[in-house]
Amino acid sequence: GASALPGFRYAGPRHHEGSRTVILGDCVHTVKPYFGLGANSALEDVQILSEILSDNPSNYDSAVQEFTHRRAADSKALVTMSRSLDRPGKLGTMRFVLPLIIDSTFNKFLPKIFAPNIFGMFQLENVGFRQIQWRKRADRVMQCAVIGSVLGGAALGMKCLVKSALRLCMA
Repeated sequence: GASALPGFRYAGPRHHEGSRTVILGDCVHTVKPYFGLGANSALEDVQILSEILSDNPSNYDSAVQEFTHRRAADSKALVTMSRSLDRPGKLGTMRFVLPLIIDSTFNKFLPKIFAPNIFGMFQLENVGFRQIQWRKRADRVMQCAVIGSVLGGAALGMKCLVKSALRLCMA
């Protein structure tokens, strides 16, 4: 069935209206409540806006445009990740749970190569949502390559084993 949660969307690409109004927090990047990122990302918006205003104290038009420039990609990435993790039904559950298990397993055995699962990545400081999105994509490609290689090697091993067994039976 359909999710009872509200729709999660990205209201960008512009994070400002006119030259003196910015759009931030859940107004521009609504995320699922269990992420624990709604208030955190809103505070990050405020921090970045504060830095921009400190650099441009009298040029509000430039400041609000710079805010859009700096936050748009991360905001869109956050909403995209949020939406992808909560699909309805059994397939949706597998798309949520399976990557967490796979990411945690690969990170446990090869932490220098594979990043933590997405929730672990959310806890890292100075790592933007866009960076997390790209890193998880790269991890997924590498994980598929490793799993494919292991399965291919196992299939080749089984083929050799079956051929050997058949030769012994024919002899």
